[in-house]
Amino acid sequence: MNAHVAISRATTVATSSARVSSASARRRNPGKITSAASVASRCEKRVAFAGGARRRGDLTLTRVSPEEQQEAYNRAMAEYSKTPFEYRHDLGLYYHFILPNLVVGTQPTTPEDINRLRDVEGVTCMFDTQQDKDKEHWGVDAHAIREQMRARDVLHVREPFLDFDADSLRVGLPKAVASMDKALREGHVVYCHCTAGMGRSPGVAIAYLYWCLNFESLDQAYDFLTSKRPCGPKKESIRLATCDMMWGHGDALPENMVTSDDPQGTRINEEERWNIVRRLRRSVGDDADALDAAQHAADAEECELNLGGTVKRALGFETTMEDCKEA
Repeated sequence: MNAHVAISRATTVATSSARVSSASARRRNPGKITSAASVASRCEKRVAFAGGARRRGDLTLTRVSPEEQQEAYNRAMAEYSKTPFEYRHDLGLYYHFILPNLVVGTQPTTPEDINRLRDVEGVTCMFDTQQDKDKEHWGVDAHAIREQMRARDVLHVREPFLDFDADSLRVGLPKAVASMDKALREGHVVYCHCTAGMGRSPGVAIAYLYWCLNFESLDQAYDFLTSKRPCGPKKESIRLATCDMMWGHGDALPENMVTSDDPQGTRINEEERWNIVRRLRRSVGDDADALDAAQHAADAEECELNLGGTVKRALGFETTMEDCKEA
């Protein structure tokens, strides 16, 4: 596979040196609280691409060459991500397997791309984080691609974010991760993409790894993905979204964003992780009692069994927390 991302110099992913547990962080004053809805509204009024240039305000259409269009996009991406990675639209698909059932890559631009991902990689779910205007900007026939997904029985999940916007990523992460977790639990092989596969889509994938799997810290999840795919998603947006999830109330996804200082949100313990997962899965319709029962069963499976529990497991019976040795 040809590399479609030009790397002009070696990069080192910045990692947080602070190692303060999130349990102690939660006892600190969370600081300023901002409505997520107000930020989402503000994001919609942010920067739009117009003829290959970043402009504020209304979209202005200017005819430029594909080369100028791509150069302008890469300048904006470098300014936003502070990385040297570039998007090469002319080279087509460029992707990496992060997990056996999770792929992160560039946007599909033709129906043939859908065929390739379905036939060669076994993809059964396209997880799309682009806005409609992103596809229009690159001249992608979104209708033809959707029709091909229907024809090939590929599930299309859309969780759009504004490109090059840290607030949009933060606000949208909980809902997007809930959708990704659901698709993966249903047995899909998920192809997660934005335009270049450098910011929005790897950001969602990292948040999924951190919140739903057993990564010890945000740094560990971030480094795991970026070691497989060169990219520079906004780690700070993921950290702040983690704080939003931790400080939320009830089973609903967070409605407010909390201003907090590093290293809050960079590490979560098992209880905090389960609370996040529970809220994510409740938001997509999972039953709370069933979730709790499944978690208790998992805890019982992992614990050190007492004598009665050892006998039950040897005989093929299910064990419960009552069969665990006392700590």
